[in-house]
Amino acid sequence: MFSPRKFFVIGNWKMNVDRSRIDSIVKLMTAASLDPNTEAVVGCPSCYLSYARQQLPPQIAVAAQNCYKVERGNFSGEISPAMIQDCGCEWVILGHPERRTIFNEPDHLISQKVAHAQQAGIKVVACVCETKEDRESQRTEEVLYGQLESLAASISDWSRVVIAFEALWASGTGILATPAQVQEALSMLRHWLRHNVSHHVANTTRIIYAGSVSTDNCQELAKLKDLDGFLVGSAALKPDIVDIINARSSHVARLVDIFSSYERLSSRAI
Repeated sequence: MFSPRKFFVIGNWKMNVDRSRIDSIVKLMTAASLDPNTEAVVGCPSCYLSYARQQLPPQIAVAAQNCYKVERGNFSGEISPAMIQDCGCEWVILGHPERRTIFNEPDHLISQKVAHAQQAGIKVVACVCETKEDRESQRTEEVLYGQLESLAASISDWSRVVIAFEALWASGTGILATPAQVQEALSMLRHWLRHNVSHHVANTTRIIYAGSVSTDNCQELAKLKDLDGFLVGSAALKPDIVDIINARSSHVARLVDIFSSYERLSSRAI
């Protein structure tokens, strides 16, 4: 039986779109029959936030992929939650594994960003992750609890936060996390919330999974007790995103045949 928490799917376009490609994805998502019981969001590069918001139907929200910890100032290349809201968008992704590992953002900076985003009134997808080394050294619980503890210290309104767990060792590596491995990690996170924040927060906070989610595995994963949705990478650029949004629906609205011309576009996805 599925949890009462509303299913949540965010497709993160990363640095893989231009206006033409956004138009193609919008065409795909607008034509599809999307499950109304799923909250659907797309993560868009900052330079296209306004354009994506204008093109997408209102029931699909738009998120920035990052923001800084203050409202304004001499911080070249950064954007603030206020700027995101001024573009008509209501979500931001913070602490994404690529920000943590490629750009070396530490826990305390991510926590400061989350605190300011909450203060500004924007909704947050707050990410935690484990690496291959973490798993091989059996440090999954230690690593996740440390990241979550840092995030929790900055969160004042849990109703406006979604926690995203990513198994980096299962992202674009050809190795898929098993449902049991995903459930184990999500259960750890919910256990920590229950014992360190409150039973209410543990029961109501949505926890989603990232790690090579696709048409092939989304329905099986969607049955997991502690899973409330997905943070989707490369599949967000393909027709797979429709199936993933509909993973808990009684039908799967696959549009590959309808959008055969989209195949060229999706083949470029990273």
